[in-house]
Amino acid sequence: MLFRAEGFIIRPLQATTVVVMAALLITLHSLAQINSAQPTYVGNSACAKCHSSIYESYSRHPMALDSGPVDSETPLQKLFKGSFRNKASSIYYQIYREGNRTLFGYERSDDPTTHGKQELNYFVGSGRVGRSYLYSLDGYLYQAPVSYYAQKDRWDMSPGYEFDSELPVRPIEKSCLFCHAGEVNHEAGTLNRYASPAFFQNGVSCERCHGPGSEHIKGLAKMVNPAKLDPERRDSVCAQCHLLSEVRILKPRKDLYQFRPGELLSDYASHFVYANNGNQGLRTISHVEEIAQSKCKRQSGDRMSCLSCHDPHYFPPPEVRVSYFREKCLACHQPQATAWQKQHFQQLDCIGCHMQKTSRVDVGHAAATDHRILRRPLKQTTEPGPGESLIGFGSKESPRELGLAYAELALRTNNSHHKSEAFRLLNEELQQYPKDIEVLVRLAFLYQERGEFERARALYEAALSENPHQSVAAVNLGAIYARENQVERAIELWVTALDYDPSSRPAGINLAESLCSKGDQKQARLILRKLLRFNPDLRIAKQLLRDMDSARSPCRA
Repeated sequence: MLFRAEGFIIRPLQATTVVVMAALLITLHSLAQINSAQPTYVGNSACAKCHSSIYESYSRHPMALDSGPVDSETPLQKLFKGSFRNKASSIYYQIYREGNRTLFGYERSDDPTTHGKQELNYFVGSGRVGRSYLYSLDGYLYQAPVSYYAQKDRWDMSPGYEFDSELPVRPIEKSCLFCHAGEVNHEAGTLNRYASPAFFQNGVSCERCHGPGSEHIKGLAKMVNPAKLDPERRDSVCAQCHLLSEVRILKPRKDLYQFRPGELLSDYASHFVYANNGNQGLRTISHVEEIAQSKCKRQSGDRMSCLSCHDPHYFPPPEVRVSYFREKCLACHQPQATAWQKQHFQQLDCIGCHMQKTSRVDVGHAAATDHRILRRPLKQTTEPGPGESLIGFGSKESPRELGLAYAELALRTNNSHHKSEAFRLLNEELQQYPKDIEVLVRLAFLYQERGEFERARALYEAALSENPHQSVAAVNLGAIYARENQVERAIELWVTALDYDPSSRPAGINLAESLCSKGDQKQARLILRKLLRFNPDLRIAKQLLRDMDSARSPCRA
């Protein structure tokens, strides 16, 4: 799944409106650049020369099929035909073929200016549960608003888009592709621009679990075998993608693309869950959290891992799936079984009863295997909802990461407890981390929400001195400068933010309105038209263009 949270806070500023960006942190991608002296990635084809049988088997695994270009060889290509109308936006979508290209079209009945089509360039998802798609605009990658849901054989809105009242636009940052593709061809200094092809390796590569192979193919080093690692390092290999948690926070100056199999994931990121999970529902990629709740795992401890039941090189076909996983269960349960239990084991589908497929709260029209391994089939519960407090999952929490986790969670919940905990913890940690961009930007945003603009300005300025491409800091500091009538400084920041992300709604709207208020209607129009190219249903931009043609325009010549 591909998600990017972004929000606006709109406040009046004299004749203009300043849009403030929610404090979403943009990681410095340069941190992920690995020293050239270290081993590099070589791709699956290099592995095939010596490991042909494993290569052939893995090439049919859902992980290997999790991403790639949309072309005539794409699995499920026959499904590229469908249509539906989204209730929240009233936009009508069509998915169709045009020659050798696959496109989605869109039109809004109540606004004839919202219509168009876009080629689907890449897919994400193996197709077992469903598949999402990416499109490229001037080299910038975005998630398409349409996805195919295999279990219900239907097209509908992509996860997280169901309730958008406008045509959604979601930039695909480098971090979005971490668990869907091998190395990616991202262009530094941009949020979501990629050279072509966007992926150096389609799907999850062999090296995601075994480490870079450049030295190994020269005979100078061994590859990592996760099964031979100590339990925490072994489990880290799977958890890098299969531990979702409520919030994941990177360690200072760390990036998940730096992680190498054999290392501890906890050295790169902290994961947080609610102290009381309650009845919040299961999510699509929460396998590690679920298995930790199972009696099997609690009693087996480190002896049990993902590898106890799953062969990452082989995916059992439907006709043998029941017997394959039954044998995995019997490896532990057969030795202690009574005569009746042994007969019971040989006849039934273990996972069909004890690991049923359940609906997921984060992906509509989809169900996934429940890894809690419940003794009795699922039944409705009346547990309370999740509590407010967060705790670390699998590792000791630090005040810095906990404060950042509360700050990120507050963007989704708008919960006063989450905001106050973030504010308290981050203020306490600021002295220890005076140049930490994440701490600076999150804390600045909290001060800005409180109306303490002078303090927020100082923190945003400190963040930008560390990373001039921090677009959240640029947009929000520009808003503060504009409040102080430092319009030229604000414009400079918004121009920089748009260079980094040309689809940025707050940067584009703020810049256009500021240019308009200065009397530069021509440049304001150019900014709005470019913004609408990336956001074709952005109503505020359309309204601003209409206002410029009316007598009430603040920048009418």
